[in-house]
Amino acid sequence: MKNIRTDMASEIRDEYMKTYSKQHEGEPDGIKYEASERCGIKTTKISVFNEKGAEILGKPMGNYYSMHTGKLWLSDFDKFKCAANELVKIISSLCDTSAPVLVAGLGNRYITADAIGPLAANNVVVSRHIKEYEREIYESAGLGDVSSVIPGVIAQTGMEAAEQIKGAVKMIKPSTVILIDALACRELSSLATTVQVTDTGISPGSGVGNDRGELSEKTFGVKTVCIGIPTVIDTRTLVRDALENCGGMSDDEIDSVIGCVYKNTGSYVCPKDCDAAVEEMARLAGYAVNKAFHRSLSYEEMMYM
Repeated sequence: MKNIRTDMASEIRDEYMKTYSKQHEGEPDGIKYEASERCGIKTTKISVFNEKGAEILGKPMGNYYSMHTGKLWLSDFDKFKCAANELVKIISSLCDTSAPVLVAGLGNRYITADAIGPLAANNVVVSRHIKEYEREIYESAGLGDVSSVIPGVIAQTGMEAAEQIKGAVKMIKPSTVILIDALACRELSSLATTVQVTDTGISPGSGVGNDRGELSEKTFGVKTVCIGIPTVIDTRTLVRDALENCGGMSDDEIDSVIGCVYKNTGSYVCPKDCDAAVEEMARLAGYAVNKAFHRSLSYEEMMYM
């Protein structure tokens, strides 16, 4: 996709369709696309069901949901709850919410744009210990079986996130692992305003050129659902878009200009109000997981837990 860096399946599909739709009708072989809107929140679902579709997107076969929430940190609580309810529906469609789940918050909590995972995990109401030691309270409260781990990054722990999550999976034997992580996007309109949910796994760090290996059902041996929120854009992508909009340059010429400016290095940008955006979007992910597995809890109650 013209050397554009993005983790978002919807953006890759949209870029591909710019050329494909000029000569063909419908979707490419191996890809099914659906879109819906509720409460002003647009949700798209891309299903990749054969190798051809996987080759087009450069992603494994499976389901890719994108939910466009807008700037929730500037919205009221009703809009937040509506977005959370839509995310609950997606999560519930991809895993058994009546079975035990392990939530893993990926990323570095000390770097704002990378803190989505740890902050989201902090918002998750864990309950496995209550089930183990306070069975009566657990059953009367109507809670699900939820555990959480925040593996940090290898420079902090000396261990890959996969190693820690594998150990937790072996110990508690969850039905599903839910990974929450920050992503990279290519569209400014997607920055901190979109949630991607997939059942295909994730490669932490791949969006910023620091791939730490695949985390997926193949890695852990149980169903793996990934919730990703884009918080950064590669500046090379922004420069490319600006040059394309100016017109008069071929793709090769644009690549040459970008190569001269950035050589082997690049940089990334995040929203100017990144702190507020990351905090609110992490809360959205954490609260949606809570609601999916702890159906008796209200969003208002979660604010005090």
